[in-house]
Amino acid sequence: MFSENNKKYIHIYVDLTDETVCFHSVSAPCRLGKNFLDFIYADLKILEAQPEKLKDIHPYFSLWTEEMTREFLAGDDAKEDSGQSRLEKYQKTYKNLLETGTSEAEDIREETLHYLHRHSFYSNATLIRQTVKNENRWMLDYFLRGFEDCLMFELMEMMRRHTIVKACKNCGRLFIPKRSNIDYCSRIFSEDGRTCSDVGYMKTFAKTVKKDDLLQAYTRAYKAHYARMTKPRKKAANMTREAFEAWYKQAKEGLEMARQGKVDPEAYKEWLKK
Repeated sequence: MFSENNKKYIHIYVDLTDETVCFHSVSAPCRLGKNFLDFIYADLKILEAQPEKLKDIHPYFSLWTEEMTREFLAGDDAKEDSGQSRLEKYQKTYKNLLETGTSEAEDIREETLHYLHRHSFYSNATLIRQTVKNENRWMLDYFLRGFEDCLMFELMEMMRRHTIVKACKNCGRLFIPKRSNIDYCSRIFSEDGRTCSDVGYMKTFAKTVKKDDLLQAYTRAYKAHYARMTKPRKKAANMTREAFEAWYKQAKEGLEMARQGKVDPEAYKEWLKK
């Protein structure tokens, strides 16, 4: 059976100039924290029917053989502790640690740091010259002893670098925004392929329209004119693309002028109804 004495070691390479991380020398470089977040939200139930999917759960497992995967998932019969159950515990533990570790409250952050410092999980880093995607970069090479070490390592690096972690305002899951003012993640949210970011944009736009009577009038007129171009019901009401583009340009200019007080807002709204 798979035991703690049969740990699988791994090298992690961290770029000195940005937040790029590589798990072992053959993995594709990715942003610090991506694999951590992908893991804590991974659907582990898929492993029951498709154990080979373990390779997709985290880069740590990507080079494992079929036998290694089988032994890990079987776990320790004496302890009734399967590999999947351990992964589920890791998901819960490290999600909580990420939430507390990236908290703005100093005392809560200290709790996470105390937990991590009690676990010595990687050797001193070695500075090496590593080739990544045909680019020579100076990277730190960390030698880790097991899968949980990978999770600890990424979490500590995110805390050390003060990586911004936010909860998506649509799905509620944690993500790392490219900019601090981004509130929605890029995960697929709906069956039609829309992301949380797409949904968030529509929600924000809808709220803006609701508060802005000029924009509300413009949006109604836009939809009506667009329908005349794409879904005409009567020949007399048809609108060519050229005519729509000309109306659209005039309507946008009129909206800005009405907002600036250069034209009467009520006159603009009446024009939109024509």
